[in-house]
Amino acid sequence: MAVAAAAFGPFVPAQAQDPGVEVGRVSLQIGQAWLRRADGSREPLQRGAAIHVGDRIETAANGHVHMRFVDNAAVSVRPDSVLQVQAYRYDANHPKANEVRLLVEKGTTRSISGAATDADKTRFRLNTPIAAIGIRGTDFIVQTDPSGDKATVADGAIVVSPLGQGCLAADLGPCSGVEVRELSAEMGRLMAVVRPGESSTRIVPGESAAVGGGTVVVSDSSQPRGHRAMAAARSSGLLAAEPTEAEARRGNDAVAAGLLNLATVGAAQDLNRPSSLSGQLIWGHWAIRPDNGDKLSVPFSLASLNRHVTVADEETGLFRTNQLVPGELFPSTLQGSVAFNLNRATAVFESANVVEMASIARGNLTIDFTRRTFATGLDLTSASGIKGELRMAGDLRSDGLFVQREGALGQRADQRVAGAVSLDGREAGYLFERSADGGWFRGRTLWGR
Repeated sequence: MAVAAAAFGPFVPAQAQDPGVEVGRVSLQIGQAWLRRADGSREPLQRGAAIHVGDRIETAANGHVHMRFVDNAAVSVRPDSVLQVQAYRYDANHPKANEVRLLVEKGTTRSISGAATDADKTRFRLNTPIAAIGIRGTDFIVQTDPSGDKATVADGAIVVSPLGQGCLAADLGPCSGVEVRELSAEMGRLMAVVRPGESSTRIVPGESAAVGGGTVVVSDSSQPRGHRAMAAARSSGLLAAEPTEAEARRGNDAVAAGLLNLATVGAAQDLNRPSSLSGQLIWGHWAIRPDNGDKLSVPFSLASLNRHVTVADEETGLFRTNQLVPGELFPSTLQGSVAFNLNRATAVFESANVVEMASIARGNLTIDFTRRTFATGLDLTSASGIKGELRMAGDLRSDGLFVQREGALGQRADQRVAGAVSLDGREAGYLFERSADGGWFRGRTLWGR
């Protein structure tokens, strides 16, 4: 988690408790988000914005914010969430005076502790409306909604307790008592759960948790364990989801992310597998962890190794191996029409406020490298049986990208594709969107030959 503190300008020691002093900055902002100051004023949030004690970070349903603090701690605020920085005091010479207090009012956040709490773990507290979380040196995720709180740990350990007598929101550090539970990463795929009105914390299997009749995945079980590169990405914390300034701009400007206004993408039966780390094309997610059900994308830190973004949406980008030799993108020997096989994919069907998984069958993609054209087709079926067909054809650009929208003249396109081909012409991938029965099929694909 080594990020230069100079990114915040001159370091200000213990006075950082003063609401007028900067304690952190926004390092990544996707979608809609706002900053509500302690005086009640509210402004749209932008990357690079200064964070002060008392500030509230508010995200819309498509918003996602990462913050880096003066002690190199990192916090991610997921969509439809509110987090308040209640206190942030850091003095490297007087660790007993350090103090970090965060309040998750609703939604989901991820917190990775920094130098302010490394020397003394009792100087940290994260509260929700019903629970208190202290740390043992940690990278953890907490989700709070009307059904209760759920917390998982990626590294280290946390102490979770319901608020009440003996555990006050005004306290600092972990609470103590028989109702307290400790959850560590070594315990495996477990999560700590606190329900409204309950006086104790429960440790339960962390595969999923029922919320309002649906299922929300709260553990990152989609990533393969034991892989050295994956472990490095996990240990780097929020760096795994933090693009460079140039890459973030490319991944969110009108040329890339603006090509498709895609929303949540989920799972597809049998095809929803992680991108191969040896592939020339890899889907990488901006977020700390991918959306529920998405196993196709890998952390940004892995996808961006010697690769750059080609096309992107607010959740992921399609990364392609960097071109090392100047000149034509494809080798001169690459000619004629080539048929590709669908190797990996994710898809959902979204209608009103309901999102369900979708499957893909009979996928085909043909690229004519001589004529620089493409044609593709997918048969789509939602979990509830709604069917749709994607049938697209268009031009392959000189930079290896292909973008196509089709619809009635003057109306919104009812199907869209935005993708890229690898430098050797052996791999391809694209985002897609297809309307059907009052809703939309949305997804990502990877192809090979």
